[in-house]
Amino acid sequence: MSESTELLDYEALLAGMAKEATAIEKPSSSTISARAGVLAYNKTAIPGNKLDCIIIATTAVNMLYKGAWDPDNIANPDCYAYSPDGQNMVPHPSVASPIHDNCKDCPANQWESQGMFGGKDGKGKACKNQRILAIIPADTKPEDILTAEVATMKLPVTSVANWAQYVNKIGTLFNRPPLGMVTQIGTVPDVKSQFKITFTNVAPVEKEMLKGLIDRSKLLQPTLEREYDAPEVEDESAPKKKKKF
Repeated sequence: MSESTELLDYEALLAGMAKEATAIEKPSSSTISARAGVLAYNKTAIPGNKLDCIIIATTAVNMLYKGAWDPDNIANPDCYAYSPDGQNMVPHPSVASPIHDNCKDCPANQWESQGMFGGKDGKGKACKNQRILAIIPADTKPEDILTAEVATMKLPVTSVANWAQYVNKIGTLFNRPPLGMVTQIGTVPDVKSQFKITFTNVAPVEKEMLKGLIDRSKLLQPTLEREYDAPEVEDESAPKKKKKF
């Protein structure tokens, strides 16, 4: 092997390593939200309220907030757990005071536990069983998969069933997981929950995309399991701040 050929081989190796490093070390996190049924990318409404994408990685997450929910001032969860397949979930190691040693038997994860921390009683659970999706644009090219921008989307509890139905549908019809399909995400009105998120299969991704998608999925999966700091505890002895009107 000549010196020039050897250098070219190293350049190719370094280029591949650079793509992987870039995929992991993202400078900021982009989000897809659906507040009030309006899809938004980093708080900017998505045209037509429809998003064609590839859902490249997912994880199940259980989150417990003991305080009242404030969408304009979101606190860190008091307890949380992750699992790629939703099985054998246990409190994250960073949780200081877990209620139980596993999610399945946790009192806060049972039906009709909604009011156990002083909130409004109801048939639901105090702990919220959700899904987090990692999404890349549908028009991503094969050579750009490892460096494509990734946005995350946390599904509300009321849309998790729609997600499960979609995963089963594409598995039955196309024999593919979500990363093997171009998916259109949308919303529809719902009487009970105001809106629900919908998933529609657009087309299977091209075969030349599959290896890159699988490789990127392996890199992304751990990044979906964010570690939270413990919620701040209010000092009861400190003087209360007056509200401004």
